Amino acid sequence: MASVELQNIHKSYGNVEIIKSVSLQVQEGEFIVLVGPSGCGKSTLLRSIAGLEPITRGKLLIDGQDLTHADPVARGVAMVFQSYALYPHMTVAQNIGFGLKIAGERKEAIDARVREVADILHLGALLERKPKALSGGQRQRVAIGRALARKPRIFLFDEPLSNLDASLRAEMRVELAKLHQELGNTMIYVTHDQVEAMTLATRMVVMQGGVVEQVGTPLELFNKPATRFVAGFLGQPPMNFIRVESCACSPASSDLLLAGGYRLTLDARVNPVGTPVHELGVRPEDFQLSSDAQALALAVEVIEQLGSDTIVYGHLVDGQRITVRLQGQAQFHAGQRIGVVPVSARVIAFDAQGHNLAMHAAPTHG
Repeated sequence: MASVELQNIHKSYGNVEIIKSVSLQVQEGEFIVLVGPSGCGKSTLLRSIAGLEPITRGKLLIDGQDLTHADPVARGVAMVFQSYALYPHMTVAQNIGFGLKIAGERKEAIDARVREVADILHLGALLERKPKALSGGQRQRVAIGRALARKPRIFLFDEPLSNLDASLRAEMRVELAKLHQELGNTMIYVTHDQVEAMTLATRMVVMQGGVVEQVGTPLELFNKPATRFVAGFLGQPPMNFIRVESCACSPASSDLLLAGGYRLTLDARVNPVGTPVHELGVRPEDFQLSSDAQALALAVEVIEQLGSDTIVYGHLVDGQRITVRLQGQAQFHAGQRIGVVPVSARVIAFDAQGHNLAMHAAPTHG
């Protein structure tokens, strides 16, 4: 296990700055997941930690030692890539032990380590097979085994499950979580899949445009997103954002006027300083049906029946798109108008800059 500290990391390609002053502390044994849209810099940051990309400015400390410009082999890291990158002419055992062979380990030591790794990853029955005879999930486990065989201090994963189908991804998420519990190694994992991030992470790092938007546990980020971007990125279906037409706001309460004349009062916990509210964030599951004539009128467009839940897609009177998630098997049809109201204690108030007003006085993690 090892700790990792990033101090004001910058990464540029010529005049193009990809990583912009990223600072992060990773404790021993943490499973950190870097998440964000394509192009946000998460894979570049991971490769910079691995030593595959030179850091333009800033410091990388591993266990307190400055390894900013150290060779990859000196960092004690092992990386698992999106592509399995297995040698097709080698058996599973040979693939797992290849790094040890290159390092000059004795054959007896390599064989023992390969068997040990195979037991951990349930690959014992496959050691004599070649990659073409393996499923996608098995190949990914071999790639993880090759990294594990080197006994690294830090595991780095760059979207390792993106080539798998949905059922295999779910299976491998469980396997990776078990592996982390068993080994306790520090792991840093890159994905654009929020389900992977929410499932695996002890802490998540949400990135956008080369900067860190917020760091926290999955539920901290889901329940208390610091910004509109974080709020909209996490959650499936994503959060609704409803324009506020007018706001009578004070530190005691905020009286809002929404589309169609619907009025909503927020208490001080949602907007503690009384700043004008620009938008409300409401997750699809935080709406309730209402027969009140003053409720938000939702014109139903599409219904998704998921068995345990029903997802309703529609629009308000001013055309704003709204998604509502209801428990059970609600019976609606396209063209129908239904009344919905947000659960006031669960809404998030955003100012004109996209900041969560409930966290106005609280610093974001980072």
